[in-house]
Amino acid sequence: MSEINPIEIHRQVIYKNQTALDLLKDHDELSPEQILLCFENGSVWLETAGKPQRIYNIETKLKPGHKIHCYCNSTTLADCPFKPELVADFDDFSIWNKPSGMLSQGSKWGDHWALYRWIKQNYWPERDSFITHRLDRFTSGLIVVAHNKTTNTQFHRLFENRKINKTYRAIVSGLMIQDQTLTLNSDIDNKTAKTQVKVIDLQQTSQLSLVEIKPETGRKHQIRVHLAETGHPVINDRQYGKPPFDGDLQLQASELEFSHPTKNESIHIKLNKADLLRLKKIR
Repeated sequence: MSEINPIEIHRQVIYKNQTALDLLKDHDELSPEQILLCFENGSVWLETAGKPQRIYNIETKLKPGHKIHCYCNSTTLADCPFKPELVADFDDFSIWNKPSGMLSQGSKWGDHWALYRWIKQNYWPERDSFITHRLDRFTSGLIVVAHNKTTNTQFHRLFENRKINKTYRAIVSGLMIQDQTLTLNSDIDNKTAKTQVKVIDLQQTSQLSLVEIKPETGRKHQIRVHLAETGHPVINDRQYGKPPFDGDLQLQASELEFSHPTKNESIHIKLNKADLLRLKKIR
């Protein structure tokens, strides 16, 4: 896909019975095929009264006073380069292994690089998909996707009430102490933050450590910030770490443990051993 300069289109509806496509199809910088991709890939927004909402249907009927916004750049028009893996399906929700680089949610430029939309476009077109929580774009690993609004709300409550236990793995710079357990509790953005870290492996030649992390709070970039503060930042953390950088962020959501939101059963999901972040994967 060739590079294009970012394009923004903003149109206000004047006439009755216009469709979303009617307002955009005559734009001279985008071809008809590119306009259709903008709809399919989630970069067309309908503003009625308040917050704009994505629309995918080119035949969406509009009313006078409505506004259409379309955002298009090279990413909007490019195929998603990532392929997540289904780990478990529970009908009302499923659990996926998200690759590093894939988004949890989209931006104004589209959402087809986001997990929930990828599922709709490529795996289960008959099922709705909602992201119940987020992983940073460059963090890989386990993420829960709800398949109806009720289940989505239930999972949001579970996460907000800290009813879902999450375990991560990270490869960090420098040698720590084998089997050492640390409690990291410095505030983040003036909010209490607490992270438990256990050292589970060392690589002497490369001066690397493999750690298991259990965050007890959910602040933004909490794990990455806390590890950087110890002097052992996550490898390839371009925001909080130190160069050289080469490859993906070495941070992975490896386990989830929670009670089923509607059934009296415990669920404990782990990544397969072959998929777990390990020191020997670093060259």
